[in-house]
Amino acid sequence: MVRQQKKSAADIFDAAELNGARLVEETDINGDRVPGVIQPGTEINYDRMLDLWDEYDKRYPGKSPHDLQTLKHFMDYCVTRWNATQKIDRSTGEKKKIGYTTARQRFTDFLAAWQQRPLNKQIPHEVSSSIYRHMKTAKFRATVSTEVRVRHYLTVPYFRILMEHMWTKDWYQYSHGGSLVNDYGRQLLNIYSSSRVGEFIESSARKGSGRGLLYKHMNFVVIRNEQGEAEAAICPIRDAKGMRPQHGMYEDMQPLFACVMLPALVIALANDAFQDYHSEEEIFAIPPPLAGTVHHLRIKKEMLEVPFFQRFNSNGPTGQIEKAGTSATRKVKLGHRAGFPVNLTDHCNRREALVKAETNGYSKDARKQFAGHRCDIFLPGYASSISTIDSAASWWGTKSRGFMFEVFRGMSLQWSPQMKQSLPAKVIADLALRNDFVALSEEIIGLGEKLKLLVEEDEIKALCNHRDECYQRRRQLMSDELQKWQKLQPRNILDTQASVIYHRTYQHLPSFFNRVRRLDSPRDELASLLFLQVPLRSKEGHSAIHNIIRLYQDIPKVAYRPSLQPKNGRCPEATCGLSMESFVIPSNS
Repeated sequence: MVRQQKKSAADIFDAAELNGARLVEETDINGDRVPGVIQPGTEINYDRMLDLWDEYDKRYPGKSPHDLQTLKHFMDYCVTRWNATQKIDRSTGEKKKIGYTTARQRFTDFLAAWQQRPLNKQIPHEVSSSIYRHMKTAKFRATVSTEVRVRHYLTVPYFRILMEHMWTKDWYQYSHGGSLVNDYGRQLLNIYSSSRVGEFIESSARKGSGRGLLYKHMNFVVIRNEQGEAEAAICPIRDAKGMRPQHGMYEDMQPLFACVMLPALVIALANDAFQDYHSEEEIFAIPPPLAGTVHHLRIKKEMLEVPFFQRFNSNGPTGQIEKAGTSATRKVKLGHRAGFPVNLTDHCNRREALVKAETNGYSKDARKQFAGHRCDIFLPGYASSISTIDSAASWWGTKSRGFMFEVFRGMSLQWSPQMKQSLPAKVIADLALRNDFVALSEEIIGLGEKLKLLVEEDEIKALCNHRDECYQRRRQLMSDELQKWQKLQPRNILDTQASVIYHRTYQHLPSFFNRVRRLDSPRDELASLLFLQVPLRSKEGHSAIHNIIRLYQDIPKVAYRPSLQPKNGRCPEATCGLSMESFVIPSNS
């Protein structure tokens, strides 16, 4: 065989010219810089810093950010301005300061934003690096908050408490049941994939992008498990930072609430997303494929670009992707209602998932892939500051008590099952007479009167926005007062049984869950089903799927009839239909 001679560089260029390559002067190629793609949320941050510089330039004309003294003064000026807009610290009564890390990040935003403007020259490295060192000086750090935020870990016991509250105790009425199902499904996906908040739904840094988990990213399959039986599974793709990690998740997980296939199948079936299957009975009837192979559950072509987690309003799904900010707010409020005074975030789940992976002995490379990291930042970014070495057992040579470290990791959540969720009537009455509360109430009434006289749509919209802001400020006053009351609330435990304390939680509320659950048949059923140690293919599993589908479709929220009159002598709720004569009304005597 004759070996082909390697072509020289001259031969390659000659071939290119014969194929149509032209001189640079004959092309439309220019020497302009090509900026990177900026996400909408990042662009907002950039614009904020450029607006501040433009105002600084107006007040101090002729200054340049390339001058070190000017740039130091600009950042000091910005910090002073940011501190002026901070809220009052309820514990000290003084204004909060902007965080050191936040100020540092905003300076980084300014450096990047400055480069994006045409004709702007990059700020020299020796200038920018000097500003970073300036921010570390005692003088600068005195103007910012250097308090390090505590890392919270949503450990398994506390996650179970959160889920039990969500399904068996929560009195909150969602505008649509689909939002509850979305939150539940995303909680499980978040934990089993260690995802960030904006990887399955639209991140606040990607506003308007519509990026997140679409149906084309959800690989539904049926596999043959170790026992030779068919088992449903999914392999979702995360929209991580420059990466697309995939995570295999399966059906065989108990109790029912811990099975990620439950919400995944429910959402897909409720939206009729499968091309060949329309119920879980049809999917569960699929025979096991050959060992090592899978049977794909195909998604309809028109559903491939549809968000898996859709935003809901009172009328149902909007077709738009769920927003990270809205979802995160709902989770924080759920945590507060469950008795957690701290804000529960998706990062609490992510940290614990990564710590569990490290504890269970997975390799560094496997953990990096699981986390969606290119470099190993587990120790500085996610690891708990609590040592996992049982020093007492190590000293005395006894058996290590490893479970203790999970307990210690979760203690920062400060769960208080008896935490009050509403203000006493006396406190509400006093608050209603407070000057700032009265001023806001009068302003709201005045704006309402003005709205009655307006005709122009733009004026009405502007006034409505102003009134909404006043309502929000008034709600914030009540929220601040409630947090003060919760801190003052004694936490001495008098009952000797922890289970008694837990199950008496929230009974001071006038409409706590157990009194109203019978009005919402799906919630009533699910409160009993989801915590059973049964497989998804059991009778109880089928019932859970049907009830969550009804909840997702919001059918019905409450069986309401005029005067709550029976229909043909029976309960009007479709799945009940019991005869009114079968109900025995207890005597008050």
